[in-house]
Amino acid sequence: MASGAVSYHPAAAWIAAVRDQGSGFNCTLRQICADREDLRAGATEMCDRALEAFARVYGAETGALVIRSAGRVNVLGTHIDHRGGTVNPVAVNHMWLIAAPRDDDVVAAKNVESEAFADETFRIGACLPHGQKVRDWHLWCHDEFEKRAGDPSITWSTYVRAAVLYLQHLCTTDEGAFAPRLRGMNLMFYGDVPRAVGLSSSSALVVAAAEAVVQLNGLAIPREELVTHCGYAERYVGTHGGCSDHGAIVFGRCNSLTHLAAFPLAVTSSPLPGGYAFVLANSLVSAVKRAGARNAFNSRIAAYKLGFMMIRKSFPQYAAKLQYLRDVNPETLGVGEEDIYRIVRSLPVTATRADVLRLLPDTEAEIRQTFRIHDEPAKGYPIRQICLYGITECIRANMVPDCLRRGDIRQFGELMSISHDGDRVSRVVDGQRVSTDNSYPDERIDALIDDLQSGDAERVERARLWRQGGGYDVSLPQVDTLVDIALATPGVLGAGLVGAGMGGCVVAIVRSERAQQLLRNLEEQYYIPRKLGVAAHVITPVGGLHTFTL
Repeated sequence: MASGAVSYHPAAAWIAAVRDQGSGFNCTLRQICADREDLRAGATEMCDRALEAFARVYGAETGALVIRSAGRVNVLGTHIDHRGGTVNPVAVNHMWLIAAPRDDDVVAAKNVESEAFADETFRIGACLPHGQKVRDWHLWCHDEFEKRAGDPSITWSTYVRAAVLYLQHLCTTDEGAFAPRLRGMNLMFYGDVPRAVGLSSSSALVVAAAEAVVQLNGLAIPREELVTHCGYAERYVGTHGGCSDHGAIVFGRCNSLTHLAAFPLAVTSSPLPGGYAFVLANSLVSAVKRAGARNAFNSRIAAYKLGFMMIRKSFPQYAAKLQYLRDVNPETLGVGEEDIYRIVRSLPVTATRADVLRLLPDTEAEIRQTFRIHDEPAKGYPIRQICLYGITECIRANMVPDCLRRGDIRQFGELMSISHDGDRVSRVVDGQRVSTDNSYPDERIDALIDDLQSGDAERVERARLWRQGGGYDVSLPQVDTLVDIALATPGVLGAGLVGAGMGGCVVAIVRSERAQQLLRNLEEQYYIPRKLGVAAHVITPVGGLHTFTL
């Protein structure tokens, strides 16, 4: 896996390049920042601070690499990358990493914001089984997560450990020997990717740390493989998501929406049309992945898995075509949309663990492993509505490139809003915010089938699969409120939740001339009544992962 040697430069030389407005460093950064001088200046200042902190701790003449990662805003294609679905994100903000190699296997992780991120150190060899290879990374990660539960000494560096340990796991022979043994690193992080708001600040850390390992050890890992490795690595922190966040960070392009297809990873992009802007609004409800939220996230992923297993069992005639949930669609199966509804109708509305084991007796061992990553939901797994969300969101996400190619931003915005409807937990009825019911009982499915078969154009269009939100249900009333304020603003074409849910941000697409009105409405109707600082702004898509050279 080795490649050519990396050339390091003293921290002092990097500082000089960063402060030289005409340097190659700043020329590259301008391209990454879409030629926005204000964005370039802010990024340069952050990098300068990271380098100064590195120089103070490790020495101005210490040779180092400068790596830039980013956050991401997933505009459409939510909760589906691990089901084989396509996502449509943009890269935003910056995560800087100054990295230097060590002669041992110690990783020293520091952050400029030391008051928020305490210094942490770990030995690679001490964190992995001695003399043996991890045979099942995912189960090992779960066991390690349970061992760490309640340990206050391991915090933000868990994401750094995830990247380093997974890459060492890859570089381990079947006999348990490290080949090669990865070098330790002295690391200094600093960035402005907001934390716990759904912008993947955690994945920004994972990607940056993984890139440092690759570069400092001369590992020949293509970018597409690095994305997959980062996704698997992050399971070390206890969540079981996909690789799309990492793909957005690695492949982000300025002023473009990235299209990331999964299994296998395929990357394309579309330039964003002129005359429109994305506005990001933070609910200021922290989306921290602690026990309750982690259970919610992982139980929904389990519902996907269990529902898909039931579909394959109930429809053996399609089993050969069904590799992932994304394959439950008319094109893949060669059926009509009403047939997809019949497949969905075969799923239980809800199911307890006992129900699941009774319905799938031949896969008990696999099912019990799925149960291990979360507590049983008190009301059972809402399998039908979650699988319908995943099936229809995959269809919506695949429509995005064509919408942009045709310049049909109206439909693009509609797709965003329908996607959020599948996450909604509340809406306003007669002036009051009330809870939503995203369940799909038999009669609701039957009505959709009847509409499709009615021959009435209006009824048929209303019943199209892509128009069904399903029910993933990971929003909050505050998040729904932001979406509703946005959708009530003239010039807004669509809005929806960003990230895994349970708090965080929403994103809206708006005509550029109406963006300031949207920001005023959010301020006056959400932030001021709650006595919150305004946390909404227009975002500019920037470039993704980059390792700088001098």
